[in-house]
Amino acid sequence: MPKEISDTERLLSLSGGPDSSPRSARWTYDVENNARIPLVPEFVLFGSDELRKALPLHEHEHPGCYEFVLIERGKASWELEGGLYETQAGDLFHSRPGEKHRGGFDVIEPCKFWWLIIKAPHEHGWLRMAPEESIVFHQALSRLPRVSQIGLPPIQSFKKLKKALTIESPLQSTAVRSAIIDILLAFIQPHDGTHSIAPDLLHQFNRLIAKMGQQPDWRPTVDELAASAGVSASHFYRTFQEYTGEPPITFVERLRVKAACRQLAESLDSVTDISYRLGYQSSQHFATVFKRFVGVTPTEWRNSHRISTK
Repeated sequence: MPKEISDTERLLSLSGGPDSSPRSARWTYDVENNARIPLVPEFVLFGSDELRKALPLHEHEHPGCYEFVLIERGKASWELEGGLYETQAGDLFHSRPGEKHRGGFDVIEPCKFWWLIIKAPHEHGWLRMAPEESIVFHQALSRLPRVSQIGLPPIQSFKKLKKALTIESPLQSTAVRSAIIDILLAFIQPHDGTHSIAPDLLHQFNRLIAKMGQQPDWRPTVDELAASAGVSASHFYRTFQEYTGEPPITFVERLRVKAACRQLAESLDSVTDISYRLGYQSSQHFATVFKRFVGVTPTEWRNSHRISTK
């Protein structure tokens, strides 16, 4: 049977390798290429990525396995079963065994994230647990929201797993298994809120973000956004970036590019018409911004998604 291509391999092949390209910084542990961890057959794949430019990530699946992705910095979107899911710093996205998924519009945007692929819980000694414990984990994971805000504390558990994988020891299997359980517990029993942002300001952020999505041609300044939220520009900038993982103007630009992707896929309007509709001064400027976020030009992206316009 052909070997299932993993997210890691897709990104690795597209970025030219772990050390050869300035497009990403990565660390991975893959049981197909690295040593298998004795007594932890449930472990499949683990790693972290810091993408400096957008990279393609096409539809794929992981038979028999869960995949978990925790965003540490920036934003990323995902498509699964016809739904588009947005994630930002502190958000967890997951796919269940056999579910086909991909990056939003076939792209992973510039961001930093951690990910873990692990075999689904079963009652026959999964992670050396008693059957009743495995059942509880299975039920809890099956109830997880597709995207959940769990905050950044689990990153410490990811780092603990990385350390366990890289340091040989007679207790390596125990350390790896312990770190995986810590991570999964953080997913199903997340810490209470991670943001120290006042509730009324969070409400203003959500209101402004909704407006940005509804009016992609809107080009507010940080001062205008801060005034609308009733806080200083410096406080708005800092807390908005804490909340979304991106500076305000970068966040606005990313939403505009996503609107462009939808219009390129769903209409036959020219690239020039779409660029002007979204408030760009020229199609050349639009193409430059689009490629920075998506990794290809608007025309190249549309050509690869022609089926969407039929």
